[in-house]
Amino acid sequence: MDEPTNESAQEPKPTKKKRRRRRRASDGAREEAASGEAQTPEGLARRALGEIDRLVAKVARDLGVVVTRGAAAEVRVPLNVPLGGAGELEARAEALVSALHEHIASAAAGATAFREGHVYCFFTGSPDSPYSRPPHPTFVFAGYAATGKPEWVSFPNLCLARKEPRVDRLYGDSPEVLALVQGPGELDEGLLPGFGRGSLVYRMLGQVVVGLVPADLDPRSRAERLALSLQIVETSQPGLRHRLRLNVVGIEVEAIAHAAAEQGEASAAEAFRKVLRATRGRVDALGRRAALAHKQGERLELAPHVTAILTRLRGDVLRVLKSRDYRTRHAEERHRSRERPTALAVADALAAGDGRFFYDERKATIVVLGPRHRVHVFSSSGRHVTSLELTPAEVERRLELERWRVLERVGSELFRDALKKTVERRDEADGSSGARGEAGPRGKAGEP
Repeated sequence: MDEPTNESAQEPKPTKKKRRRRRRASDGAREEAASGEAQTPEGLARRALGEIDRLVAKVARDLGVVVTRGAAAEVRVPLNVPLGGAGELEARAEALVSALHEHIASAAAGATAFREGHVYCFFTGSPDSPYSRPPHPTFVFAGYAATGKPEWVSFPNLCLARKEPRVDRLYGDSPEVLALVQGPGELDEGLLPGFGRGSLVYRMLGQVVVGLVPADLDPRSRAERLALSLQIVETSQPGLRHRLRLNVVGIEVEAIAHAAAEQGEASAAEAFRKVLRATRGRVDALGRRAALAHKQGERLELAPHVTAILTRLRGDVLRVLKSRDYRTRHAEERHRSRERPTALAVADALAAGDGRFFYDERKATIVVLGPRHRVHVFSSSGRHVTSLELTPAEVERRLELERWRVLERVGSELFRDALKKTVERRDEADGSSGARGEAGPRGKAGEP
């Protein structure tokens, strides 16, 4: 009997030519399927978007702009497509490329247009130009020249130009702080097309100008006086069309922080810092509202909201900085509440151990940390200057800012000696006539 055979095993293998024909047929089927898919609306859209992506990347490279992936690198370009046919493709292609050049260049410029303490200069296309900061401490931003160059004017002259009736109070025996609100119509109306007019890069929405303010933000100080421009500006960045910011021009943000740290939590400087922080929060919130409206295809009218924020800012700033007797009232309140421990200053200083003495670099005074958060300030000769209470965090902040440095043991001992001599001289002057009886320097006459 014949053995069963495996027909499949004995089937001859296909030749190379047959294998090539089968491969070509398979590739052709795949290409046909892909071609059919590409003719669907979705397939055509994918091909069009891929080409637009390559076009945007090419234009960006030509402009020297680095394109990164993600929402922060998006740019919006409207496409108007006629329904009746392709139309003039060449003219539309030129218009599209031109629009891409403009939008990508604006987006790239908007990413670097804002710099704290500076005003963007359209004349030079930079926030770092020689015209972007006030030429004198008493000058405020006055608007733009026709060619986009920032212009500045002294605060008193601005008050005179606006017929401010209280301008004479700027130079009285007790100088008064004034503040004015200015809208965008006063600040950008003179710009020419091509020099900032209608710019998507940087737009000045309004400002509060304040003057003349002590440089240390202490209403009772005799420090140099300066003027401030507190501005709300809008910048355009890739994917962040409506970015609103508060810009403080005329004083460094670090200087505000230093003054607040030095003068304490209840000082005018700290109150001013908090006013700016709250205003920044309102500006950021308005910016988010504007961005959301833009994303939904709507337009939020910014002018009334900006005016409301600036008006409130003006009132808050005047409340903090205008009163000359701010610190006097505050000192009286603290004295009545026994918050300022001046009576314990000498005792705390003499009892303080090593590592509790510091030197204030700016004030050239000796600072002594006492118990229960008490802090006492003395001159180097041992004369008591002031006392206050500071939390450990406040003390640490002053050390981090390098305003205080620890006195070495020798310095602490020299200060103790100077303090003892000062106390002895005071006691001799107070008790030499015997008016204080036997009670000692801190007692009252007749006390047992």
